[in-house]
This record gives sequence, C-alpha cells and structure tokens, in this order.
Amino acid sequence: MKKISTLILVFGWVLFSYSQNVIQLEETRLNFDPTAEIVFEDYENGIVRVKEKFTTQFQSDAIGFMKKNFDVLRYIEAQNDISGNLIVTAKSSKGYMTAIFNEDGEMVKNYQQFKDIALPYAIRNQVYSQYIGWTITSNKYIASGLGDHIDKQKYNVKLQKGKEKTKMKIVPGASVSGVASIDK
Repeated sequence: MKKISTLILVFGWVLFSYSQNVIQLEETRLNFDPTAEIVFEDYENGIVRVKEKFTTQFQSDAIGFMKKNFDVLRYIEAQNDISGNLIVTAKSSKGYMTAIFNEDGEMVKNYQQFKDIALPYAIRNQVYSQYIGWTITSNKYIASGLGDHIDKQKYNVKLQKGKEKTKMKIVPGASVSGVASIDK
C-alpha cells in the first residue's frame, strides 16, 4: 500500500510540474522623471515655492536644482531697480543654498550648507573602517565655489561610541591614501 501511495504522489508531482506553461512577457520600460513642480511664483516679491519630487532632490544637486527651477532673468526683469549683484537663497528643511548672480543672470558665487544628509558611500566606508564601533550622530555639509562649480567642500561629523563623543572634519578628495582627509 505504501508503494502505491508513493507512486501516486510521484506521478501526480510529475504531471503537475509538466502542466505549468512558461509565459513570455514583452519588454517593459520604466521611466523616472525627478523634476520639481513649481507650486507658487511671485517674482515681483522674490518668492518662488518649488515642491521636490523626492525628498533629497534639492540637497543632492542644489546648483542644478536652482538652475532648473529658478528663472533669474525673469526675476531681474520683474525687479526694475537692480544694480550690482543679486543674492538668491533657496531653503529646504535640511539646509539652504545662497547664490550670487550678476546683472546678466550668470551665477558668480555659491554657498550651501545642509545638515544630517547621507555621506557619500566611499567617505562613509572610510569613516566606518577607521572608527569601528562608532556611530555618526549628526553631520553638516558645507560647500562653496565660484560660478556654478563647487571649489571647497567639507563635512563636519559628530561620532559617538557609548558615552564617548568626538568631532571630525572630512574634506573629500584631499587625501593621498584614501578618499577623504579626516581631521579631528
């Protein structure tokens, strides 16, 4: 009786496995459009509110975000009495960027400061390999440059291990042996 039961189970399993058909699906294309949406604009009073499509859109590329979503020439046109440089500040919940534009609408200088953002992968790995067992409790990213380029950048990081705390300054690309220069 055991042999018949086993034979029926094996036979049923074989039939079940052969009865499944493979269905070929057509190719699917996915598109991701991370452009922001302008919620409110009042260029006469200098107010433009932009809603980010994803939470880190502004802080990941603040200069590109400002270039794409703020029409400097339209702002200069709306302001009749602009002489000299124009200072524009864009803010988010994590920080801000200040850009200085000339009369022609070209970015002359930029400065940005963000708090509690994710460190770049290579820098984060370098910190964790040098400070095993430590936890990053907070950080601040500070960058500045001429035109629309970033010339200087640094991360001020606070670490904690139990009751022990330490602060460090990380300068990306300034190290010969690693990815960043880490100073206490």
